[in-house]
Amino acid sequence: MTNKYEHKYMVFNTSDGPKIINETLNTYGSEGWILSTMITVGGGQHIVAWMTKETKMETPDPKKSKDDKVTKLWTAGEKE
Repeated sequence: MTNKYEHKYMVFNTSDGPKIINETLNTYGSEGWILSTMITVGGGQHIVAWMTKETKMETPDPKKSKDDKVTKLWTAGEKE
């Protein structure tokens, strides 16, 4: 099994207040995104937030694939 990481960033206007930032981060958090870091830019008028999401991917097993192929060739399958 291998892990793949996706990254995205969002820009918030500080004049919108912390409620908008919290609601947005909570929404993305429920989808599996994790806040990585935040920095202020533009003289503190904007906040840039970087988000990370981990996705686990199954690595193919060549031996199992070969065994499954042989099994399918030599079995009649289940009758319904």
